[in-house]
Amino acid sequence: MSTPMLQQIAGLKREAGEAVLLTRMGDFYEILGEDAIRAAPVLEIALTLRGKGSESETPMCGVPHFALESYLPKLLAAGFSAAIAEPTAKPEEVKGLLPRAIKRIITPGTWLDDDARWLCALHRTGPAWGLALLQLASGALRVLPGEGEEALRATLERLSPQELILAEGAEDIPDLEAARTRLPGWRFEASRAKQQVLAFFGWQHLEGVGLDPYPAALGALAALLDHVEATQKGRPAHLQGVSLELGASGPLLDATSARHLEVFANGLDGGRAGTLFALLDQCRTRMGSRLLRAWLEQPLRDRSALERRWSQVAWLTEDRRRTPIQALLDQVPDLDRLLGRVALGLATPPELAQLREGLAVLQKLPARIRDEGWAPEVAELELWPEATPLCAPLCGELQRCLAEAPPLDLEKGGVIREGVDAELDTVRRLARDAKQVMLELEEEERRASGIQSLKIKYNRVFGYYFEITKANLGAVPAHFLRKQTLANAERFTTEKLVAFEQRLLSAESDQARLEAVQLQRLLALVLEHRADLTRLARAVAALDVLAALAERARLSGWTRPELGEDRELALAAGRHPMLESRLGRECIPNDLQFSAAQPMAVVTGPNMGGKSTFLRTAALLVVLAQAGSFVPAELMRFGLVDRIFTRIGASDQLAKGQSTFMVEMTETARILNQATSASLVILDEIGRGTSTRDGLALAEAIALFLRDLKGGAPRTLFATHYFEMTKLADDSRIQNLHVEVQEWEEQLHFLHRVAPGPADRSYGIQVARLAGLPRTVIQKAQRLLAQAPEAPPRAPMPSQPALPLFEVEPDALRTELEALDLNRMTPLEALNWIASKRA
Repeated sequence: MSTPMLQQIAGLKREAGEAVLLTRMGDFYEILGEDAIRAAPVLEIALTLRGKGSESETPMCGVPHFALESYLPKLLAAGFSAAIAEPTAKPEEVKGLLPRAIKRIITPGTWLDDDARWLCALHRTGPAWGLALLQLASGALRVLPGEGEEALRATLERLSPQELILAEGAEDIPDLEAARTRLPGWRFEASRAKQQVLAFFGWQHLEGVGLDPYPAALGALAALLDHVEATQKGRPAHLQGVSLELGASGPLLDATSARHLEVFANGLDGGRAGTLFALLDQCRTRMGSRLLRAWLEQPLRDRSALERRWSQVAWLTEDRRRTPIQALLDQVPDLDRLLGRVALGLATPPELAQLREGLAVLQKLPARIRDEGWAPEVAELELWPEATPLCAPLCGELQRCLAEAPPLDLEKGGVIREGVDAELDTVRRLARDAKQVMLELEEEERRASGIQSLKIKYNRVFGYYFEITKANLGAVPAHFLRKQTLANAERFTTEKLVAFEQRLLSAESDQARLEAVQLQRLLALVLEHRADLTRLARAVAALDVLAALAERARLSGWTRPELGEDRELALAAGRHPMLESRLGRECIPNDLQFSAAQPMAVVTGPNMGGKSTFLRTAALLVVLAQAGSFVPAELMRFGLVDRIFTRIGASDQLAKGQSTFMVEMTETARILNQATSASLVILDEIGRGTSTRDGLALAEAIALFLRDLKGGAPRTLFATHYFEMTKLADDSRIQNLHVEVQEWEEQLHFLHRVAPGPADRSYGIQVARLAGLPRTVIQKAQRLLAQAPEAPPRAPMPSQPALPLFEVEPDALRTELEALDLNRMTPLEALNWIASKRA
């Protein structure tokens, strides 16, 4: 037979659905029944039984309430959602079972403690599709319309949401690693979507947002907002608007290119270390770090906006300007996240104090700008818009009302300053007076009874009492009333102590109630300023990112790029930004010259010579420049790039049934189908996954396709080991480049310099020797290479002039020297040959 508690939990579980139900009971969140069986191994906690041996025996596990935030990520990572049930009344306010309700449902896409966590809804209407994305922690809400299955998959791969909302019965995206949530199809229907969106935001029309032409995107947005309302048990007040992102303002890099270039994740463990983002992220706030990532994902394509951003960075490169600004930003908390927690009813008193301190710091920023005489320049560069609200009234009220260091637990009191509420001050005085009464009563009874160890104690079950050891029981006064007997002592009360207890508990209860009222007033005041707080957060984030870019430029000696002609890309002494940082010194610089007349280059040379680094450098410098950053080069002049496409490295996707060569061809097909004359294309070793003849034919055909692209060839760097590809430079639109190598006494020295002209050979056998292959294998490979009919005769490297070893006249000796196969001669054989000539 179910107990009232189990009946209550059963009702909550029906509301929670598939989510794991965590119910607050005292100091623990308890998980019961099938949920406990599912959750215990994931959370790595013991599974026990509630009511063991009884008819109501139930599996059970639990986590301490203060540790909930550390356990939730484990549930979410395993694909579960969590429904959090809290008491809706205090124990002293009700008799019997405490009423409880689900306050929020946390899904993999709505967890607040991850800046990169996105909740995504997808809706299709024929070939058209729409995506709605929400970052609940910051309130960022984006809508992306599009067409075509390939574009949809590429967009989802780039965005990498943690949770995908789909209509029941709708086609899934099987390769996407995200939790799935299915909603009824009617939630996506266009007939209700518009009204749902208007109602959610309180708008009269959608013209200002521009969603009307995109019914699929509108349907996705409506379904996402439904899901948010259901999980957060209301409409989060910090969701202020929607950003519509169309193709023209889309990403510079797709997910594949970002991965190849290590913009956000490195190639070792997929972490942040060693990436372009990590190198640039000198931001002092989490808001700035989020915006920096957005700038890298969504580049500027407007010339005037780009010039203005470079000018802003240039102004901040001077330490005397940037350093004091960053010192202030160091003290600013994550305003977006704090506003989100207030809107969701999760903010604590210490978090309100963080908001207060951050706002107080920001009040100083305009004054600092004015006092330093920067105001005209700052205004002209739009570094800090004059209309930026500082929320001074909110800051003042938080300073007036909130205690200096408010406690986390409201029940402990001390959240609100004295002088804010007269009734609260009166109650506090009563509580303080009651404590003084307690001390006086204790001393009075100690003197009257002669029991020097007599003290007033307290516990949550029995309240206040006198505890007297058995040795002193004979001296207990007659007016003491026995309350509890222990093994070595007894507990008593008196009429005075009972009156004191009632007075004190009433004062403490009233104090907690009145402080809660004041706290709720402050939280409501924060929400009244949510629009201004959002504008302030955006201004702070933009200034933070600009200062971070300026700091990186200053520390690394980077220079300002220049805008040139369409399809131009000129680099003088360009360096790979992450490699230079990792080496701790300037890496080998290289030049590149592309123009509309000659936008393509075939790059040849050995492995380890620096071809891939050179290719990546060109792409990374374009990413930096169009994000508004300075670049590691003496000169960079370029025409704006609409997309960067890369095909670098060898990898397979066995889970999808794709070999290395299939992945290579799939990525190449995407490039050829999407590249335009304004793109930058990076191709590294195309065709190496199949036979030499097939690979060479494919590589040449791909290069010719790009050369003859309608509208003009994109800027293209094509690295290859196929020497035959160098003949493409017979066309004036294509140039040959090679990485320089010096060979001396069978040793290779990689110079990591790129020079005009083709390489003479690939040096594959020499690189294999460096890798440690057995000598017999190297010698066998040399003999086979020499015997191969298609092997071209070895020519001296253009960069290495032949030096005469002997001053000799006879042609016969020269002929004999040239006939020697030095690669197959041992050192002893060579010495013997020289000795024979001396004789």
